[in-house]
Amino acid sequence: MKRSIILVIVIILTITTPESLFSQKIAGSKNQITSSDLESNLSFLASPLLKGRMNGEEGLEIAAQYLASQARLTGLKPANGSSYFQPYSVFMKTMDKEKTSVRIISGSKDTVTLKAPLLQLLPTGPSDFILEGEVVFAGYGIKADKYKYNDFENLKTEGKILLVMDRAPMSEDGKKSLFEEKSWSSPMSFQMKLTTLILTKAKAILIVSDPKSGFQSFAESSPGIAVSLSSKATLTEGKEEKVNPFMSALPKIIFIHRSIADALLNGSGFTLEELQNGIDAALKPHSFPISEKQLKITEVSLTEKKELKNVAGYVEGTDPVLKNEVVVFSSHYDHIGASGNKVNTGADDDASGCVALLSMAKAFESLGKKPLRSVLFLWVSGEEIGLFGSKSYVNNPLFPIEKTVADLNMDMIGRIKGIADSTSENPMTEANSVFVITDNQSKELRRIADDIDRKSPLEFDYSLSGKDHPLQLFARSDHYSFVEKDIPVLFFTTGLHTDYHTPEDVIGKIDFKKLELVTRTMYEIGFTIANRKTRLVVDYPFSSW
Repeated sequence: MKRSIILVIVIILTITTPESLFSQKIAGSKNQITSSDLESNLSFLASPLLKGRMNGEEGLEIAAQYLASQARLTGLKPANGSSYFQPYSVFMKTMDKEKTSVRIISGSKDTVTLKAPLLQLLPTGPSDFILEGEVVFAGYGIKADKYKYNDFENLKTEGKILLVMDRAPMSEDGKKSLFEEKSWSSPMSFQMKLTTLILTKAKAILIVSDPKSGFQSFAESSPGIAVSLSSKATLTEGKEEKVNPFMSALPKIIFIHRSIADALLNGSGFTLEELQNGIDAALKPHSFPISEKQLKITEVSLTEKKELKNVAGYVEGTDPVLKNEVVVFSSHYDHIGASGNKVNTGADDDASGCVALLSMAKAFESLGKKPLRSVLFLWVSGEEIGLFGSKSYVNNPLFPIEKTVADLNMDMIGRIKGIADSTSENPMTEANSVFVITDNQSKELRRIADDIDRKSPLEFDYSLSGKDHPLQLFARSDHYSFVEKDIPVLFFTTGLHTDYHTPEDVIGKIDFKKLELVTRTMYEIGFTIANRKTRLVVDYPFSSW
């Protein structure tokens, strides 16, 4: 009887102890992830002293050195031989401000030359071109049958240069569009006009901020996007970019400074402000050719080679075979720099993800026995200019790509939905939820995530997933470089708040309790994958799409 009881006890212990120890291990190590630690590291990375961590600038280098020093202090092994750095280079094209000029030639051959900044939307980024021709003022550049409004009625546009205001007919205070759709009030409303503008067969479209907006340029109204348009980067190791013949047939679309519009309209009998007020008051277009004026824009670009680097450290696995496989945690530490005298500190984008990696590394290092597989912590640069850091990594991996089991990427994981975050373009999560973005490459990875979700106070929201979602978040962060190599991914984000890519993305708006919760949950998913005896099955690889 006693022997039977002992045997039963032994069997029960054999079955339950591993699970119990597993739970104790993860519970204890998760306690290393604290909101105070996260806040301490984020306070440095999101400091204005780093000047927005722009690619190729000193602030980004300081951030890289800080991450490497913290990785060393935590106990991570350097992933690139004896170094935590993985260097790569990009060619950065910017506008040559000295050689670029805007000339307005009147009928009397008087010439006004301006050095006002230009931002090229189509084709995107600086390029070398000469544009000249007659200019036509085309109001807001809108054809809206719903409102019986058409800025192009009886207007000859083919081969001309069109001058149009941003937004749409506005209320007297300039805060609300007279058209019912809210998006017309946004500086991004140009997106709703693009098809109409392209179909005009114009030579070029010049977009100027409307006077009621209070802005002199698109750089003032949308600084984050303006920064991305002000330069164009390519990986030095990549293929030479081919010119798309379809794109070259489209009109150039250029954001201009108000001073250029004012100079064009000088002598026409109208100011831009008077034209807007007249259109808005009557809700009727007032389009016309700007007579006896020729415009000539000469844009010249500069190309520089910039040296960038990823930061990478790892925890070595304990299984003699499985330690050669790796689970990757990734985030990007670059941001968009400054807009004039305002620094875009990028507290959420993506200093929040960077500090989450540091805390997870600390949790893994606290384990008495490390996981079966190795775990790589990868901080990449170049995300804001084209996912270049992650592209460079997957093309020159520090662990073989075929041994890379999964990538868990985090980008903007520290915010809670605010009052302004109410449109489809600004989806945000509440205090106890997070967007998880995937395209179900691996059913097993999804099941692991869902099992942990059920036990966690954090609610997973998959509504932004998939390559066909209008916001395209599945392709907009560094996990996508891994997707293209058939590696299954989960991308975590708390959403696209209205402070995205603005100077308002500051540490004071980070919710550190939520950041801690998201970080702990991601750690648990990575811990589970790293300790599985079998590798994740990839049911739906990118190469089969």
